[in-house]
Amino acid sequence: MVEFEQNDLGLVDYLHCESIGEPGQRTFNITARSDRGEVVVWMEKEQLFQVGISLKQFLATRQTPSNPSTFDAPVIETQVPVHVEFKTSEMSLRHDSESDVFTIVASDDNNEKSDDDPRLEVTFSFKRPQADEISKKAIDVVAAGRKPCPLCTAPLDPRVGHFCVKVNGYNPTENPINEEPREK
Repeated sequence: MVEFEQNDLGLVDYLHCESIGEPGQRTFNITARSDRGEVVVWMEKEQLFQVGISLKQFLATRQTPSNPSTFDAPVIETQVPVHVEFKTSEMSLRHDSESDVFTIVASDDNNEKSDDDPRLEVTFSFKRPQADEISKKAIDVVAAGRKPCPLCTAPLDPRVGHFCVKVNGYNPTENPINEEPREK
């Protein structure tokens, strides 16, 4: 049976996402910090994009309660601050409509560990203004990568050219339609 090492930061006061590296070689993370500690959750670009889009959808479809209740963070067994950094394989997002608080749960990929190592899971919660801010930031961070091909929308790599299916193959130019971009 796989054991879980669970860490709950409760309501965080710092929430940030970023990418590190050059476009095409970037890695992505979300950092969350509270008085209970700090976590850095590394993830794939698509995962960060889904966090941003999912939060945006939650915000658009969930009304702000007129009188939100207080958020009750789970009781923790130790008062020692946790400092965790790992690559996630699974993430989930939930919304408590009574307190209007969003929660992300991220767990690691136990396939790379031995059977004796516990599976890691972190949970952190944040309020609506932070959800709005991190959703915009996540989408911006993902979009700041390589420009898409104007024909097939695949990412362009200026170092090696582009194999565009719309022009039936390799095109050594960065812009497969060989036109200068129009100024608006």
